[in-house]
Amino acid sequence: MRSTRILTTSQIRRLEADWIEQCGSNWSQVLMEVAGRGAAKIALKMWENDPGNVIVICGRGNNGGDGMVIARYLHMWGLPVSVWLVSKDSSPKIEMSTVESKTNRTILENLGVDVTVSNESPLHALSEVTLIVDALFGTGLDRDLEGAFRTAVDAINRSGKSVLAVDMPSGVNSDTGKVMGSAVRADHTVTFGYLKPGLLCHPGANLAGDLSVIDIGLPDADEDEQPIITLITSDYVRGLLPPRPTDSNKGTFGSVLTIAGSLGMSGATLLASQSALRTGAGLSLLATPKTLVLNLPPGEVIYHAIPETTDYSIGTSAIKNVEKLVERVTAIILGPGLSTHDETVSFVHTFVKDCLAENDKPCIIDADALNAIAKDTSVIPASAEHIVLTPHPKELSRLMDCSVQEIQEDRVKAASDAAAKFGCVVVLKGAHSIVASPDGELFVNPTGNAGMATAGAGDVLSGIIGGLLAQGLKPTDAAAVGVYLHGAAGDYAAAEIGETGLIAGDIMSAIPFAISNIEKGDASELEQQLTGIIAAE
Repeated sequence: MRSTRILTTSQIRRLEADWIEQCGSNWSQVLMEVAGRGAAKIALKMWENDPGNVIVICGRGNNGGDGMVIARYLHMWGLPVSVWLVSKDSSPKIEMSTVESKTNRTILENLGVDVTVSNESPLHALSEVTLIVDALFGTGLDRDLEGAFRTAVDAINRSGKSVLAVDMPSGVNSDTGKVMGSAVRADHTVTFGYLKPGLLCHPGANLAGDLSVIDIGLPDADEDEQPIITLITSDYVRGLLPPRPTDSNKGTFGSVLTIAGSLGMSGATLLASQSALRTGAGLSLLATPKTLVLNLPPGEVIYHAIPETTDYSIGTSAIKNVEKLVERVTAIILGPGLSTHDETVSFVHTFVKDCLAENDKPCIIDADALNAIAKDTSVIPASAEHIVLTPHPKELSRLMDCSVQEIQEDRVKAASDAAAKFGCVVVLKGAHSIVASPDGELFVNPTGNAGMATAGAGDVLSGIIGGLLAQGLKPTDAAAVGVYLHGAAGDYAAAEIGETGLIAGDIMSAIPFAISNIEKGDASELEQQLTGIIAAE
């Protein structure tokens, strides 16, 4: 399904160039025409909600050319439309920078549509409209906005009017979502051919508003060209959910061992181990300090008391106990609520270096286990395809010895680099979590909401992925399905009680509901936007 592919700037440019070379040089004009008409249809729908004057803010490049086409169609459909062409030079004779955009400006002016060339703020002109079309910059912006262009963007944001962004909100890097000095806050972004990473990575995702993808007739992307970035969809998840045969028993669905807990962190152990059951695992074992076991509530999880430190965290001597438990299960979760006690760190190092190197049972490494490994990443086995790391940005910054800012400025690259460095599957948590495999596959998750920014949500995710691994999913698939289910459960919980006050237990309780609805064909609202490609008739 084409709409699930996400293309970088260089990939989309190569695809367009190859297509134009195959079809002839005039095809670039056709692509601009089709893109502009498709975007104009979205603009028309927005205008119908609040009729009035429309202004198209254009740059001199191809994005501005798209804007000229949009203005032409709106004019032909009877809407009162004008164009504001932003330039360093306010001379009306200033030329567009590409043949296609120059042609479309000429056509527009011949139709009598007013094109104002200016290097000043358009704020006064914006006060007279109800809809702004942002066609300043599209994909490929690699420098901070300044001068007349930044002035125009700031004016758009100050206007308080509805904004439709063309391809990308101007000022957002299409590959990373980074704001290049200043960026347009759009109510709706219409992008062409394929999704771009910057529309799903923050802060760009926050600036894009609603999203539409217009089919402009580009061919399918090369399935082998790196990076291969894919949007996780309900169809993908549905195809990987483990079946539930009528003659099943608990052994059919595998078993999970959660190695977790320290004084005051029992909640993390229960969230992870119970979430594995909620995801369908047949059996869930919890190895935790023996003092903690005495205070855990009775329930479905099987508790195993293991040696502890004087601070009631897992002690170094627990390794033999845990190794015996590993023999009984099909998947492992290591890390929730462990603490960073010196003995516990030593336990983690020994377990990862020896136990995980000696067997290929899939293991999720999360939370304090990640912090322990960050002290010595050499403990990660040379063959680590069975390991899933689930860091948040701070944890990944420790693992990669860089700043959180570097991680967040290019989340896709950060996850990909970590997967390549450690040879593991990496889940970079956060809004629109990124899943990266060591063989170069990348996935972006569309589910989830701000209510999930709550203590324990990551423990639930570990349990979900662990439950899927226990049932036989491969690590990359389990991670991708897991982040989708996690976000979907959070979305269903938020729909019931609201985002404010949502807690990790609410997410966990909604897991079976999320699975059931996905099996019935449900999809998230954002996914429906992103996969509902609009034909540009």
